[in-house]
Amino acid sequence: MSAQIEEDLKKTMNIISTNWGLQNNYNDKATNFIYKAHSLEECLIEIEQTGVDKEYALHRWYNYMTSIQCEYIFCEYGAVHEKNKYNHDVDIYIDGVPFDVKLTVYPAKLYSRPYDLTTRKGKNDMIRWYYANQSQQSRKQMLNRLYVVCDALSSDKNMAMKSNFNLMRRRISAYMENVKEHGLNEILINDNGNEYKLKSDIIHLN
Repeated sequence: MSAQIEEDLKKTMNIISTNWGLQNNYNDKATNFIYKAHSLEECLIEIEQTGVDKEYALHRWYNYMTSIQCEYIFCEYGAVHEKNKYNHDVDIYIDGVPFDVKLTVYPAKLYSRPYDLTTRKGKNDMIRWYYANQSQQSRKQMLNRLYVVCDALSSDKNMAMKSNFNLMRRRISAYMENVKEHGLNEILINDNGNEYKLKSDIIHLN
């Protein structure tokens, strides 16, 4: 991912607001060009030509591109990126282990802060919460997963944190160093009577 993309994502932050409505299949289909737009300029041209909701399209492009950038930051510190861009289950490999990477914001449902993310137990408990509260439909999967959690004081700041790549690099590099020393975190997840042994962790951005 180029420095130009990082610059474009920061520019996008000055254009969009946090209010872009609920995601839906109709608008998703209409804005799927975001996956092929390699710059903010390309995205804006497509928005102009298609007449789609600008706010909706730019939000999707921003979220998609910050997620891709997050994946490549792991690769800067030793991970290997999945070559097949159509593989929706695997983004990167760490020591040969496949991972799905989720760049996300701290869940609003956990407003009471029940988990201490400075401890291994707290992170593991929140990981179990994530797996238990993922979509129960066809996208429900028990995959090795890394959660990069933006935890700012407001929705605006959470959105900005998704493109705070200096902070992301500091936390991800520290995480990768910890993996070198201690190995990957393994966790048992119980779901509908089945037990899954997974590799998973939380990288907390705050």
